Amino acid sequence: MSDVPCPQSLLGVKTYFLRADELAKGGKPYVAHRLRKFGIELAMKVKGPDAGPYLLRQFDLVDQEKAANIKCPPRKPKPPPAPAPAPAPPPEPAPAPAPEAASTEGGKEGEGKEGEEGGEEGGE
Repeated sequence: MSDVPCPQSLLGVKTYFLRADELAKGGKPYVAHRLRKFGIELAMKVKGPDAGPYLLRQFDLVDQEKAANIKCPPRKPKPPPAPAPAPAPPPEPAPAPAPEAASTEGGKEGEGKEGEEGGEEGGE
């Protein structure tokens, strides 16, 4: 990684620098560069008194990576959006009440009245 050991104050961000080294060796220099820069930003917020030489080494590595003219890998084109689904047909109107249903209900009422009238007539 580097010839300067990581100080105690930066042990929390050391993982970023280790991972950046792995990515640089693994063929992903752009990602390694961005990760190292992020690690430096975090380390500068810590402000450890013993962090100076280690951070200077990381700055040197960032400068070397920048001098290598690394570029962002090209993005994969996005697939075209799927066509919108066809709109749903409008709901069918509610059926009108059937005339038979109305007469059946009326017939039941009429039967009850006739029965009552018949009962009254028979009683007279």
